[in-house]
Amino acid sequence: MNEIKLIGTDLDGTLLCDDKTLSAATINALQKAYCKGIHIVPITGRPLQGVPKCVRELEEIEYIIASNGASIYDVKNGKEIYSFAIDSKKSRTLIDEMRKLDCMFEPFADGVGYTEQYVFDYYMDVFKGTPLEDYFTSSRRICSSYEELFDGKSRRADELFINCAAPEIRCKVIDVTHKIGGLQYCNLGDRFIEITRLGTDKGNALRAICNHLGVDIKNTVAFGDGENDLQFLQAAGTAVAMENAFPIIKQNADIIAKSNNNDGVANIIFQIIKQGA
Repeated sequence: MNEIKLIGTDLDGTLLCDDKTLSAATINALQKAYCKGIHIVPITGRPLQGVPKCVRELEEIEYIIASNGASIYDVKNGKEIYSFAIDSKKSRTLIDEMRKLDCMFEPFADGVGYTEQYVFDYYMDVFKGTPLEDYFTSSRRICSSYEELFDGKSRRADELFINCAAPEIRCKVIDVTHKIGGLQYCNLGDRFIEITRLGTDKGNALRAICNHLGVDIKNTVAFGDGENDLQFLQAAGTAVAMENAFPIIKQNADIIAKSNNNDGVANIIFQIIKQGA
């Protein structure tokens, strides 16, 4: 392993336990790494406001990469320093096209997911009383209509998040991305589809934050578990897959860590600190 100057880590299934908390060992490891001058950068599919306070308010966290690489935030100064959002005209076109299909969807921008009341009510019915309830209540902002916010001239969407289980509708959603052009889609299980600007991924965002901080990417380590972490792990100097990771992530990893519920990230960080001592 090269000398590590930046630790990039996914959240769900990686840094966070399944109950969406940080273990004491993980907090201790992040603090010790930060004291050694190592940058700690969460890299997540969540919007900024969906990042749990236990992560967002840590003194050691200076930057957060959100929406799978569409945005980078300087959390200490409360500003976005990088955006790879869909342009305003395409954002509105996407919304207009989704209206024609029988699916629920939400545009994400400004660090939140904008959601109409019926969509929010659906998520509350499904996730109320679970560890994800806090995520949806903190990350969503209810609006009267998407069209009022996304007029095709100003606000740009980081992504569109679509909830649709019907295969025929999912095919139509994918057709829309091809028709509009300059977009990409990612199937998340058999129900959700995420649409982002072509080229948006955690790997490119890692390159961007390294450029901002003046860190050689070979001096980074990436922790991940999901398929959206693949480019991220491939870009980093050292790739670490969690024990609970998808097979393709393990196949592209240099190191397999213990699971997210067994302090996998913390154990590797302690090894990094010991190596650099």
